[in-house]
Amino acid sequence: MVDTLHHLDNWNARDPTPCAWRGVNCSLPPNPAVVSLDLSNMNLSGIVAPSIGGLAKLTYLHLSFNGFYGTIPAEIGNCSKLEVLNLFNNNFVGSIPPELGKLSRLVTFNLCNNRLHGPIPDEIGNMASLENLVGYSNNLSGSIPRSIGKLKNLSTVRLGQNLISGKVPVEIGECLNLTEFNLALNKLSGPLPKEIGRLSFMTNLVLWGNLLSGVIPPEIGNCTDLKIIALYDNNLVGQIPSTIGKFRSLEKLYLYRNSLNGTIPSEIGNLSLVKEIDLSENYLTGGIPKELGTIPGLYLLFLFKNHLTGSIPTRLCGLRNLSGLDLSMNSLTGQIPKCICKQSNLVVLSLGSNMLTGNIPHEITNCKSLVQLRLGNNSLTGSFRP
Repeated sequence: MVDTLHHLDNWNARDPTPCAWRGVNCSLPPNPAVVSLDLSNMNLSGIVAPSIGGLAKLTYLHLSFNGFYGTIPAEIGNCSKLEVLNLFNNNFVGSIPPELGKLSRLVTFNLCNNRLHGPIPDEIGNMASLENLVGYSNNLSGSIPRSIGKLKNLSTVRLGQNLISGKVPVEIGECLNLTEFNLALNKLSGPLPKEIGRLSFMTNLVLWGNLLSGVIPPEIGNCTDLKIIALYDNNLVGQIPSTIGKFRSLEKLYLYRNSLNGTIPSEIGNLSLVKEIDLSENYLTGGIPKELGTIPGLYLLFLFKNHLTGSIPTRLCGLRNLSGLDLSMNSLTGQIPKCICKQSNLVVLSLGSNMLTGNIPHEITNCKSLVQLRLGNNSLTGSFRP
């Protein structure tokens, strides 16, 4: 192990015990044993020796923010009392050793920001106490093991920015304590399983940038604690389920760049806490629900590049917090509501490439905060001075 900053100068192999060494904590006498090893953020490098598996009483291993390289030693699986294993922000390579599945007391397993590859081993299902599985920004591949359903205490899964493929296993519905499920920027395919509706405590569903197909299952409405839904940049089809109206805690709804069709359900107006809605770049039809105008904290509404028809609802004028409104590249008709800048907090107003008619309302000059205004490619008349 290379210690260029001399953080470990007091490590002396001649000491009777390592309990006074920096980063080392031991249990109490008369039989002290190493229970915690925290070498995080010390600019250390080198390999982690297999002898680490001899620390039979170790409960906490924190090696993050260093330059460790080589493979993760399988012998860590012998540290049967380990509860926290933090290996993130290093240069580890190779695969996740299946022997780590023996760590039945492990609560937190964090290996993000390394160069690991290969599949997530099926043996991970034997980590019966696991609550936090964090491994984003690696090169992990293969499918999500079905054994994940055995992890009844699992709360957080963050495996984004890998090469994970295959379907989201139906067994994910067995992880009833799951609050965050984040596998953005992978190669997941197939439909979202309806079993996801069993995850009533989930707050973050983040699966953008995959190859997911099929419809959004209506059972998703049972996840009433959801705060973030990010399913954009996939191949989802079908209608937006009306059950989204049950998300009374939702703050961000991102479904853009899919192939969704049908109308925007009026139940979207029940999202009383939502701040950002982006349904752009789909094939949505019908009118813009007037119920959107009843969401008091709505900050961003992007519906551009769909096939929406009808007029712009005047109820949108009551959205006092609205900063971004983009309805461009649709087939909207009628006039621009004179009240569109009633609250005068708009920064972006984009209504271009529709079939709007009538005069450009001079009230737009009330939008003192406006930075971007796009009205082109309509049949509007008149002019105004900015």
